Formats: sequence, structure tokens, C-alpha cells
Amino acid sequence: MQLYYTAAIHERYQFESLVWLSVTAPGLARIAQPGQYALVRPSRSLDPLLWPVVFLAGADAAKGEVELIIDPRDPALAWLLDLPAGVNLDLCAPLGTPFAPAPATHTLLLAGVGTTLPALLFVARRYAGRLSIALLLAGDKGYLPPPFLLPETVEVQTSAAGEGGLFELLAAHSPSSPIRWADQVLFALPPSLLGQAAAAMRSARLRWDRGLAQVVVAGPLPCGLGICRACQIETRNGWQRRCVEGPVFDLRDLR
Repeated sequence: MQLYYTAAIHERYQFESLVWLSVTAPGLARIAQPGQYALVRPSRSLDPLLWPVVFLAGADAAKGEVELIIDPRDPALAWLLDLPAGVNLDLCAPLGTPFAPAPATHTLLLAGVGTTLPALLFVARRYAGRLSIALLLAGDKGYLPPPFLLPETVEVQTSAAGEGGLFELLAAHSPSSPIRWADQVLFALPPSLLGQAAAAMRSARLRWDRGLAQVVVAGPLPCGLGICRACQIETRNGWQRRCVEGPVFDLRDLR
């Protein structure tokens, strides 16, 4: 499978503090899946190592385009912020294990914060119209993807009260918690919030089987290819690499 693509920036927009890029990469657009990521660098760069990581926010196979959302708070991505349309990028993608909604799923709850939020946008756009989807986003004001990027059929709730606002939206102890009605829950979280997510699942569900809750785990992916092993996370199956065995895991498997 091809992993390296040269992609030209097709469109660029700024939404408050975030920058949205659409890049032309027909081969990648045909195979990219929600939850996967790309290593990106300036085209023709001679630096072979430490490409920064960007999670894919969407892929349109018909147009041959892939979408990225750039957070300016990540210094490794600062060089991408002001690039105009027409500039070429080198992409190593798609990398990582994607989300896997179950065939029997009809109602899907997406909830997340931080740098892996684009993965949830990708899920929502891929399955809109086929599944009933609610998307809960939390973070700092000016750093949340705008709801108009999503189809009208996706119910969106946001909190600009920081990362903790996500668990207020989830309201795990409430009889009306969205966790209670979802056939499947997909999270996008940093490692520091995995425990709170697991506690929310236990509070809201009488039974929590494997497959009910998946999570794309944020954090540095220095090599992106599983060589350096600096991104390992402890699971019920031992230490696993977020860049290869992940970044999507079953939440029940994480310690």
C-alpha cells in the first residue's frame, strides 16, 4: 500500500484560531479512515525524521481531497498556518488503526477534546445520514471546530469551559446522559482523561462490554511508524504503541 503522497493545498480557511486545509491527494482520499493520521512536512524537505502529526478531519474520494485542521498551539505545526493554496506538502499516510463502528450500531455518540478532535469530525461526516449521531466537543474558546463543518443531521453540543466541560456535557450520573442511549461511544481524549471517561461509562451503563467505547488517544507520536516506541501505552494486553496498534483503542483495554 502506498504511504507517501505529495499533496497540493487546494483551499485554506481560518475559523477563529484554527486553520482548515483541504489538500489534493486522490489516492489517500480513497483509503483514509476516521481515526487515522498523517505525518506531514514541506514538500522536498531533506529532513527524514520527526515529521509532525496531523489527524485527518475528512476525506472525499469523489473530489480526491483530504482535510486537515491545524491548531496553532502546536509549535511543530506552526509552519503550516500561513501556507497559501497551491503549496505542496509531503504526507506519510494513512497511519494507525481507525475507528470501527459496529455493524449493529444505529446511534453513535462522539465526545472529545484536544488534538484528536478532527478524528471525530471525520467519523461524523463519514456516517452522517446512515447513523443517528451526536457530537460533544469541549475545549478553549476559539479552538473548537465550527459546527457548520458538519452535516445538518449531526447533533452538535459544545463547551468552551476547557477540557472539563466535556464531562459536564456527558452528565454521566444523570438519567438523561447521552451515554445511556448510545449503541456505541467514540472518544477523542488525552491520556490524562481516560480514567474519567471510564468512570463516566461505569456510571451511565449497567453493562459495559468490549466494543461499546473506543477512544483515539492523543499525545506525541515521534516517529509515527512504531520504531522508537516512545508512544507506548499500557493496556490489558501489555504495552502497545499508539502509532501502530493505536491510536484507537477499546477503552476497556486501557489501564
